[in-house]
Amino acid sequence: MNKNKKNEFISTSEASRLCGVARTTISKWIDEGLLKAFVTPGGHRKIEKEDLKDFIERHGLVPRAGTFEEETRKKILVVDDNPNDIRLIQAAFLAAQDKYEVHTATGGFEAIYKIGEIKPDLVVLDIVMPDMDGFSVCKNIKGNPITRGVKVIAVTAYPDKEKREKALSCGVEAFFTKPLDLESLIKKILSLLE
Repeated sequence: MNKNKKNEFISTSEASRLCGVARTTISKWIDEGLLKAFVTPGGHRKIEKEDLKDFIERHGLVPRAGTFEEETRKKILVVDDNPNDIRLIQAAFLAAQDKYEVHTATGGFEAIYKIGEIKPDLVVLDIVMPDMDGFSVCKNIKGNPITRGVKVIAVTAYPDKEKREKALSCGVEAFFTKPLDLESLIKKILSLLE
């Protein structure tokens, strides 16, 4: 799936990394009106990638190598409040870091933020979490026109028919129970990312 570059937004910390300057410098450029950005309802500044590219060219900055090359690795976000389950999935993709980029979040609110920041291709989402449950996160993903194409795999240690049906009605592509059958989960992730 090719994403329209015009709609790609990055955070001030990512912009600072790409430009090789401090994040406070990026914030200063935004405050001074030199660099276009907008503020999210949560108070975070976001910059369109094309605007940053134009800014770099206009001001003769030298971007880091590969800054604006098309990212070819698939991005996976693992959302789980159990660090052992996160490590298990991360370890499964260690040998394929050239093809897959694994990000993590330990709760629903953090997941929502990360989804906006990294734009994952697929989310492995725990259903039962302390702050915001996976159903709410999935509804947020599937209800937003920008993220509705993100694939979601629900996982839970508390399986029952009701949770499975609710997850499927929220739009998940697959449902797994814990303890995870890692081989089956990885096969499903790979098939959804093809």
